[in-house]
Amino acid sequence: MNTRFVTFVLLLFVWLEGNSVWAQYLPKLYQVFSPDKKLVMAIQRHNDGLLTYTFAANREVLIKESSLGFKLESQETVPSSGWKIENVFDRQVRNEWRPLWGKRAVVKDHFNELVIDLLNPAGQPERMQLVVRGYNDGFAFCYKIPEGEGECVNVQSELTAYNFAGDYTAWFYNGENHNIGPEKLTETDGTRLPVMTVKAGDRHYMAIHEACLETGAPLVLQSKGGESLFSVASKPADLSPGYTSAWRVVLYGTTPGVLTDSHLLELLNPDPDSRYDFSWVKPGLAVWDWRINGAVWDGFTYGMSYPSWVRMVDFAAEQGFKYLVLDANWYGPEFESDSDPVKGEKAQDVQRLLKYGKEKGVGIWLYLNDVGGRKYPIEKTLKQYGDWGAAGVKYGFMSGTQEEKNRWTKKITELCAQNRLLVDFHDGPVHPYGQMRTWPNAVTREYCHAQLDGHHVFEPKTFVTTVFVNMVAGPVDMNNGMFDLRQGHTTRVDESQPVPSTLVSEAARTLITFSGVTILPDIPEYYRKYPALLNFLSAQKMPWRESRTLAGEIGEYIVMMRETDDAYLVGAATNESGRMIDLPLSFLEKGKYTVEVIEDGDDAHYLTNRESLKTTTRQLTNNDKLTLKLAPGGGACLVIKKTPSMRVREQATFQLVSPSEKMNADIKVGGKNVEIDLFDNGEKVVTAKTLQFSLDENTLKDNWTVTNQKRKSVDQTWQPVYGERSVVTDRYNEVELTLQSDENRKEMVLSVRLYDEGLAFRYAFDKLDFWNRTVTDEKTQFLFQEDCKTWVTGMAQGAYSETKLSGLKGAADRPQVIQVDDNRFVAIGEAALVDYSRMKLEKSEAGFGVQSVLSGKVNLDLAGYRSPWRYVMVAGHPGKLVENNYFVLNLNEPNQIANTNWIKPGQVIREVTLTTTGSMACIDFAAENNIAYVLFDAGWYGAEEDVKSDATTVTVDPARSKGPLDLPKVIEYANSKGVGILVYVNKKALHQQLDEILPLYKKWGIKGVKYGFVNVGDQYATAWLHQAVRKAAKYELMVDIHDEYRPTGYSRTYPNLLTQEGIRGDEESPSLDQTIYTLYNRMICGAGDYTNCYFAERVTKKMGGRAAQLAKLVAIYSPWQFVYWYDRPEKSPRRAGGAGSVESVIKTDAATRFYNSIPTVWDETRFLEGEMGKYAVVARRSGSDWYVSMLNAGDKKQISLPLDFLKNKKDYTATLYYQASEQKKDVVDIKKIKLDDRSEITIDLIGNSGCVLHLRQNISG
Repeated sequence: MNTRFVTFVLLLFVWLEGNSVWAQYLPKLYQVFSPDKKLVMAIQRHNDGLLTYTFAANREVLIKESSLGFKLESQETVPSSGWKIENVFDRQVRNEWRPLWGKRAVVKDHFNELVIDLLNPAGQPERMQLVVRGYNDGFAFCYKIPEGEGECVNVQSELTAYNFAGDYTAWFYNGENHNIGPEKLTETDGTRLPVMTVKAGDRHYMAIHEACLETGAPLVLQSKGGESLFSVASKPADLSPGYTSAWRVVLYGTTPGVLTDSHLLELLNPDPDSRYDFSWVKPGLAVWDWRINGAVWDGFTYGMSYPSWVRMVDFAAEQGFKYLVLDANWYGPEFESDSDPVKGEKAQDVQRLLKYGKEKGVGIWLYLNDVGGRKYPIEKTLKQYGDWGAAGVKYGFMSGTQEEKNRWTKKITELCAQNRLLVDFHDGPVHPYGQMRTWPNAVTREYCHAQLDGHHVFEPKTFVTTVFVNMVAGPVDMNNGMFDLRQGHTTRVDESQPVPSTLVSEAARTLITFSGVTILPDIPEYYRKYPALLNFLSAQKMPWRESRTLAGEIGEYIVMMRETDDAYLVGAATNESGRMIDLPLSFLEKGKYTVEVIEDGDDAHYLTNRESLKTTTRQLTNNDKLTLKLAPGGGACLVIKKTPSMRVREQATFQLVSPSEKMNADIKVGGKNVEIDLFDNGEKVVTAKTLQFSLDENTLKDNWTVTNQKRKSVDQTWQPVYGERSVVTDRYNEVELTLQSDENRKEMVLSVRLYDEGLAFRYAFDKLDFWNRTVTDEKTQFLFQEDCKTWVTGMAQGAYSETKLSGLKGAADRPQVIQVDDNRFVAIGEAALVDYSRMKLEKSEAGFGVQSVLSGKVNLDLAGYRSPWRYVMVAGHPGKLVENNYFVLNLNEPNQIANTNWIKPGQVIREVTLTTTGSMACIDFAAENNIAYVLFDAGWYGAEEDVKSDATTVTVDPARSKGPLDLPKVIEYANSKGVGILVYVNKKALHQQLDEILPLYKKWGIKGVKYGFVNVGDQYATAWLHQAVRKAAKYELMVDIHDEYRPTGYSRTYPNLLTQEGIRGDEESPSLDQTIYTLYNRMICGAGDYTNCYFAERVTKKMGGRAAQLAKLVAIYSPWQFVYWYDRPEKSPRRAGGAGSVESVIKTDAATRFYNSIPTVWDETRFLEGEMGKYAVVARRSGSDWYVSMLNAGDKKQISLPLDFLKNKKDYTATLYYQASEQKKDVVDIKKIKLDDRSEITIDLIGNSGCVLHLRQNISG
C-alpha cells in the first residue's frame, strides 16, 4: 500500500476527531485536502471496481458517497471490477494567475492534486485517469483518456452524481426568468440547469457547475422527487485517446459571497493560446443604442441612426466610457436571411461611425444575429468587422442544441480573437465555464434575464438571487443602470415598461454585476440629470484590482466592493424589503479616506418613489463603520477615494528574499535608473543597474517613481517532456514594479524574481506609451566590488579563455561565468529570448563588471513590448551552476505542445556516404545498437550553400557523394526497423522553402530537421528562427539548430527543439581542458549538440582518448546525442578520406556496446566536484542506474567518490570504463568494482583522460 495513504488516513482521523458522524463514511483509499486543510474529498474503490467520492467541509459531510465514471453503450461501467489502479500521483501547486481583466489583478492558484491512473487489462478504453484538485474554495475532478493507440468507445451516460447529505435548499438558473428556488432538494423533480447554488446551513454554501467544457453536451442535472441525489444527465462525448472531460466543480464557501468571488472555474481552464496576443482586450463601460430608441430630450428623438450614435459616442468620450454597442437591425431586419451583415442597410454609416469613434477614443461594437452569422461566411464577416476596426461583436439568438451551440460559440470566440474583436453572446447562450481565461476577449454573455429583455422586467429579488446563482458561472450582461425608471410604451420603442428599482439601486447594480463590459441602457441626458450617480458610473475604471462580496444572502441583499487604482467602490442592493446594513470599513488599507455615500431617500420605494436619493460626504478611516439605509428594492453607492500617497510610491527601496531566505535583493528606485543589489547569505555579490535604454536615438533619462507594486510567491514542480531531471522545482518570490517617468508620464514594468539559485529581471513597456518604438541600445550593467576572474568566448563555438574583468576585450557570448571569491561563482545570461535581439556582454563603462550589448535594434511591437529575462545565477561551485540550469527553463513559458508523444530523444548516427547501400547498412547498425535515429547531413539535396538547391528533392551533391540515394526507400526501410530519419537543411533552403518542406517531410515520414548555418543575433533572425521551431511542431517534426545559436530555455515551451550547437564540440577537436571549460560555462544555458566522435583519428591525437569520449557522452547533455560523428559501420561502403574513411570504421566491442547504451536524458543530475578547466565529476541517474563521468585535463589525479547518492550500495554492481595506459588512448579498459558497505570509491585517473563508472542496480528474482 502507498505510504501516503496511511498519512492521509491519520490526518483524516485527526481532522475529524470527535466527529463520530463521519466514521461511517470513512473511505478506504485516497483523500485530497484543500491547502488550508478545511475541505476534503475522499475517493473510495468498491469491490465491483466502481469509484465513489465523499465531500466534507469544516468537519461536516455535505456530499455523501456519490458515484464516478461512465456507463458505456455496451452496458459496461468505467471503471469496473477488471480495472486496476496502476499508479497514484499527487502534487501541490502554489502559483498565481494575473488575468488581463477580472475580479482581481492577482489570483492565487493554490491547489492539491491527486491523479489516479486506472488500467483496463482487457477491453477498451485501455486507460483512464481520475484527476482531483482541492482548492480552499472548492473541489474539482475530471476524467482523462491518455493519448495512445486505444479505440474510440461509445458512451451512454456519465455516472457522476451529487448525493447531498441533507435536504438542503437550492436555487437554479432559469433562462430569462426568475431563478428556480428556493426549493428543498427532495422537492426537485426532473432536470435543472446550472449553476445550482445550495445552502446547507448558516455557514455552508455550495455551487455545482462545470469548467473547461471542450467536448460533449453542457451540464444538465437531474433529480427524482423525494431524493437529495442529483445526477449528470447531459451526454458526454465518446471516450477516445486524448479525451478530457469537463471539470465537475463543487464550489464551497461559508458565505454565498465566497461563491460569487471565486475564480476556481477560470483556474481550471488553460492559459491563452500563445498564438494570440490579447493585450488589446480592454474591459470597461459601454453605452447602447437599443433601449434609447424613441426617447425624446429637448426636441431630439433618439433612434438607431447615425446622429444618435454620434451623440452617444460624444457622451462616452466625455465620461471615459470605452464603447458604444450597436444592436440589431443596423444591417437590416435581423431575422431575415437577405440581411447582409457586411453590406446591409446602414453599413456605410457604421463605417463612418467607426472612424468617428476612433477619433474620440470610443470603440464600436456591432450586433450579429445567428441568421446572418450562419447564412453568410462567418469567417469573412468577422474578418471584415476586424478590418473595419470594430471593437467587438454582440451575437444574438444562436440556434442549435446546447452541444452545437457550445461548438459554435467556441468557433466564433476564436474567430473574434483572430480579428481582435471582443464578443458578447446573447439570448439563451451556453453557460460560462471559465473560458475567459483562455479567451480573454469573451468578456460577457447574457446568462441571465437582462433588464427589459423579452418584453418584461425582473424584480429586485431576481437581481439579488442571480448574483449568487448565474453570476457564479462567470461574467453576465444584465443591462442594469436604467435611469428613466418610469418609461412606457409611449416613451420608448420595443414595448418598454416601468422598471421596478430605485435610481441608486440601478447604479449600484452596474458595479455589483461582474462583466468585462458593463452596458448602460439609457440616454446621456438621464445620466447627466443625476451627477453623483454618473460620477459613480464613471469611477468604474476596469480592470479591477480587487473585488469582494462584503455581505449578502441569496434572494435577500448583497454588498459588493470593487477596487480601482484610484478608489474603492461599493454597491449595495436589496430585494423588495428595505433594510439597514452595518458596513465595517475594515476592508480598507490603514488611513483616512473621503467617502461619498449615495443612498435612497427616506421616502424612496422601487414602485412608488424610484428617484428619491440623498448624498453625503464624510471623512472616515478603516476602523469606522457605516450604516446604510436601503429602501425596498433600493440600494447604496459608495466612492471611497484613495489619497495620492496610497496611489504612488516615491523613491524607495523594495526588498525581496528568496524562498529559503538564502538570497535577498534590495531594489532601489530613484533617479534615472533602478539598481538591484544582490546578496548571498548576507554578503553582497553584484549590483545590477537597469533601465539603461536608448530609444530611437534618445536615451531614457527620465526620473522614475513607482506607481504600483505587485508581489507573488510560486512554489511548484513540473515534469519536463525530457531533461536532466524528471521533475523540476520552480520556487521564487517576485515583485512587479510599475514605473512612471516624471517627465512625460510614460510607464514601464520591471519584474524581479528571486530564486534560491539566483536573480532574474525583465522589462515590459506600456504598449500605448511605447507604440512602435525601437530600442537602439541596452546597457544593463552588472557591477562587482573587485576585479574578478572570468571565462569568456566571443563566439558560440569559440574557445574559452580566462581573464580578469578589467582585461575584457570585445563582446562575450552568454552565459558568462565570473568567480566572485573562493566560494562563490556567478553566471550572467538571458532567458526566454524569442523575438528580441540577442544580448552579449562587454566590459562595463565604469567599475569592475560587464554590461549588456544588443546584437541589433529591437522593434517593440515585434517583441511584444517586453524583453527577455536577464539573470544572475549564484553558486558555491561552477558545477552547481550547471546542476541548477533548470533555472533558465523556469524563466520560459510552459509547454505549448498538447500531445508530445512524438517527441523522442535518443542517440543519432550520421550516414556519411549519402548512398542507398550505406544508408541501409547504417540503419541496420542503428537498429542493432539501440541508436534511435539516422541523420542525412549536408549534401543530400545538393550543395547546401547553393540557393538553387531544392530541399524538396533528393539530389546528392557530387562534391560529397556519387550516390545514388533513394531516400523514400531508405525511410520505408528505417520505419520497418524502428529507426527514425532526420535530415539537414541549410538556412538558404530554410528561408526559401520552410513552409513547403515541413508538411512535405511530415508526409515523407521524416522525424526531425537539423537547421544549419542559421542567422542569429538580430531581432528578425531570432524571431524567424523560433517561429520556424513552432512551425515544425505543427507538423510533429523535431529540431536541432546548428552553428552559432545558443539556447535560452525555449525547449520548455516548444520541446520539439531537442538540442542545438552553439558549442565547441568535437568538430573543432577541442582539447580536454576546453571541454571542461565548455561543461562549466556553455552547459549552463542548456543542451549542446557536441557531435561526439569515437573512432576518428582526432580522438587519440588531439583529444582525451576513447574513454574520455564515453565520459563526455555522459557529461555533455543533449537529448539527441550525435555519436560516431566521423565514423561509419563496417558494412557501409568505404570512403577514401574524411568522414567514414578507413580510419573511422566502427568496430563493435564491450566498450562500444556500453557507448551505445548510455542514455541521452536523465532523471537526476549532480555535479560532485571539479575545477574550472581542470577536472569535473558529474553523476547522472537514469531509472535506478547511475552514470558517473570523470574528466581530467591535468596530470594524474585521484578522485574519492562518495556514494551517498546510492540508497543501498549492496544492491549495485559497479563497472568502470577507463584508460589504463597513457600510451593507449584508443583502448578502453573495463573492470568490476565491489562496493560492499564502503561510503566512497577511490578512482585513479591518468592525465588527459576520462572514465565512466556505471552503477547498475541488481535485479532480483
